[in-house]
Amino acid sequence: MIFKTILCVVGVSDSDDQLKNAISLCQENDLHLVVLVVGVIPHAPTYSYGAVVDTGWAEDLAKGRERAVERGNEIEKLLQRAEVSAEVDVSYCEYGQMDDVVGARARFCDLTLIRRAGDNENDLREKTVYGALYQSAKPILLMPKEGITKLSADRIMVAWDDGLPAIRAVGRSLSLLKSAKDVHVILVDPISAAHASGQEPGADLARYLVRHGINITVENLPSGGRPVAKVLQQHAVDMNADLIVMGAYGHSRLKQLVFGGTTASMIDHPSLPVLMSH
Repeated sequence: MIFKTILCVVGVSDSDDQLKNAISLCQENDLHLVVLVVGVIPHAPTYSYGAVVDTGWAEDLAKGRERAVERGNEIEKLLQRAEVSAEVDVSYCEYGQMDDVVGARARFCDLTLIRRAGDNENDLREKTVYGALYQSAKPILLMPKEGITKLSADRIMVAWDDGLPAIRAVGRSLSLLKSAKDVHVILVDPISAAHASGQEPGADLARYLVRHGINITVENLPSGGRPVAKVLQQHAVDMNADLIVMGAYGHSRLKQLVFGGTTASMIDHPSLPVLMSH
């Protein structure tokens, strides 16, 4: 797919660092930026029968909504000064609705930007990842600490395991793969199977990508007992990759079960840009 519209999700209390990187990215690559400002409604208090209701919650509710709108207006002014094609949406929602809100907005964007852990409010980052991955049918781009300046890469590493998320990630990154000078398809501890990747693991994907005019190298790596995420991250460094493309796994909403070990490690500690799709 070709990327034209980028989603950036920010919390009411977030700094402008992530947003400024997104603005710069859109300016340099002629992209449209959608900024979703998310404010969280405070939990409503519960009372025993006959108790006097505290009006403080209603005041907090109103102040939170006012602050979310105010933050949206601040961002509107920032975008106008930057003269970038952009729009701002403000959502003031309950905690349990955050991923639904993100997913609904991400469906009409090509890519959702995810800054490293610690840059967003922690819950919002997790909800953004979940909502964009599992409720939008669109990929996310995990960014390292220093951010990114372009949506292209000369050397791309594809983490391949023959699963549906992996092939979706490849399909959604075809425009990037075509423009790359060098693409390495990496399999960790692959198993040969005629019904999967052919007798030679990764061969079917290689033939498919070659027909798209992509220069491909297939590498099978032993894990040696190390976590797959560590093997992938180290090999990306060794080959001087600019981007990793991979599928994301998981179904449960419980964090420890949402993402498999490899997916979780790549999400929490991206050492370079990672395009991920489910």
